[in-house]
Amino acid sequence: MPLGNLTSQFFANVYLNELDYYIKNVLQAKYYIRYVDDFVILSNSIEELQSYHDLTDSFLKTILKIELHPEKTKILNLEQGIGFLGLRIFYHYKLLKKSNLRKFRNKINNLSDQYDDKLVDYDTIHDSIEGWAAYSKTADTYNLRLELFNRLMYRFSQEISTKEYHRHLREDMRPNKS
Repeated sequence: MPLGNLTSQFFANVYLNELDYYIKNVLQAKYYIRYVDDFVILSNSIEELQSYHDLTDSFLKTILKIELHPEKTKILNLEQGIGFLGLRIFYHYKLLKKSNLRKFRNKINNLSDQYDDKLVDYDTIHDSIEGWAAYSKTADTYNLRLELFNRLMYRFSQEISTKEYHRHLREDMRPNKS
């Protein structure tokens, strides 16, 4: 199955349900977060984290017949921030990974060039912006989004996407509540 496919996400969640049970009920890890095949266990004790690592690795190998990724599995101090779901997470804030920001800027630049060459329409650009906006809102990116979207609004000031147009039509058709 292709990575990112909804079916693969669904089956990852079903298959790793046993991992959730094991970590929460057998190991009794207090702070455990999993999204599809990425997970984090938090603790104040390095020894406890090392124990969780070793026991989880053994469980995955013997019961689920899979292994922890040797280069992505790390015990880190949260003060340094941890990478999770495309974010760099710290105690009191979250940032986007620089590589993800760079990819978005490159994508928008490429789409803009394609738009200029009439290879894509504005709806394609709008959809990319809308998707990235939803993703980027999960981090502390207000000023970054403001700067990027102001630049894009200036660049495409004469455009309106089909979605925006239909939203305005629906709003105009609502009865006045006054």
